[in-house]
Amino acid sequence: MSFAPVTPPPRYRLSDAVYDQLEKMIAEGTLESGETLPSERDLAQQLGVSRPSLREALLKLASRGLINERATGGYVVANATGPILAEPLAQLMARQSKTVNDIFELRECLESMAVRLAALRANRTDLKHLAAVIDSLEQTYREPSGASAASSLPELDARFHLEVARATHNVVLIHTMQAIFNLIQHSIEKTYEHFDVRDVDLAHLVGQHRTIYEAIAAHDPEAAQQAVLTHLTFIKKNVA
Repeated sequence: MSFAPVTPPPRYRLSDAVYDQLEKMIAEGTLESGETLPSERDLAQQLGVSRPSLREALLKLASRGLINERATGGYVVANATGPILAEPLAQLMARQSKTVNDIFELRECLESMAVRLAALRANRTDLKHLAAVIDSLEQTYREPSGASAASSLPELDARFHLEVARATHNVVLIHTMQAIFNLIQHSIEKTYEHFDVRDVDLAHLVGQHRTIYEAIAAHDPEAAQQAVLTHLTFIKKNVA
């Protein structure tokens, strides 16, 4: 992650200029929740500001819940909405079977829109990130089965869907998906458990992700939307 030197306008406090840049990077998703900021020394050097001005901006960000101070020192970007939104839903989903279908409906709404926007807006960097996750997903699938692969596949699966959201360049959608990321990952983990019990061939699931990626890379929103709906329908059919 690189940071541009800060040059405040006249009569504008340097710490406020630092705050504005960091706040914008968090809002746009350039700085992701859970990401650790560089040390004060490195960050001040990249921004071209004094450490006191940087520290004042960091304290302001922390007071507004945008970053959290780590016990070992430094700061990490906060997930401001995730604990409020996702954790209660995850607990509810664990107790109520009906919520499984509700999660699928939520995913259909969000992800069918996300893939359309991603197909229209994805740039080379977005496609590179998506391809990297797909390659890792396929490689992990081909590896001998074991505890490592079993835990990695759902994580990579969820990561792919989050990367699709990032490729939309829609700030609100990105933050919404980040907020419910743990909820979606929990849902995907349950899907893989069902598939394992029912001996469903995971090749279909892995291949569907490749189809979604190829439609996005071809900048074909209709094909991308159809691919993700086919993917979710396949999952629902095999976990019901």
